[in-house]
Amino acid sequence: MKSEHSEYFNHDDNAAGYDQDVADAADPIRTGYDAVLDWVAKMARITSQSRVLELGSGTGNLTQRLDDCEELVCVDVSERMEELARHKISRFQNRRFIKEDILQVFDHPIGLFNAILSTFTVHHLTEPEKLHFFREVFQHLKPGGRAVFGDLMVENAGRMNEKIEEYISNGNEHVAEALKEEFFWHLEESVGELEKTGFDVEWKRFSDLSFGIAARKSGA
Repeated sequence: MKSEHSEYFNHDDNAAGYDQDVADAADPIRTGYDAVLDWVAKMARITSQSRVLELGSGTGNLTQRLDDCEELVCVDVSERMEELARHKISRFQNRRFIKEDILQVFDHPIGLFNAILSTFTVHHLTEPEKLHFFREVFQHLKPGGRAVFGDLMVENAGRMNEKIEEYISNGNEHVAEALKEEFFWHLEESVGELEKTGFDVEWKRFSDLSFGIAARKSGA
């Protein structure tokens, strides 16, 4: 299954300026970016025996924070982002890259993982696609494995509408447009769906629009 908007959200065209863009902490969409990535890397609980899948690996900003592991598989639709990432993460000798959509990659024989991670990517999936994504992640984790996400989220649909009006009134029309046009997670609904899927879930807030979610699959 390929996500509906995969090509629209391909960052090939703005890869060169991506790292500078995400460093702008004054932008509400970027506030907390580094803290989110640090938290996701920590909550992944990676060991030297871990198989790790990173979805939406981009320019390697999360990847370079990860501990050494047995195998690291990185997935992204942008080859230009990957070209930038390779210069940052050369220490990972056991890393391989798959140029693929983050939903469609689960159609490949990729096996099971101890950790599946994604930052600032899943908000490109529609709500039905997120539900499918949660099930695929669960099925591709080993018992006791961890799925850790850091992304753009609001508490619920009602809060989404409030934030749109708030950012318009504050003169941040570009943030309001992003809230309208992209598929920011609804935190409460997503946590509920992850728990229904079979995960034990905890979450943490990092900014007005960013949260982290750590979901553990029960088992040894």
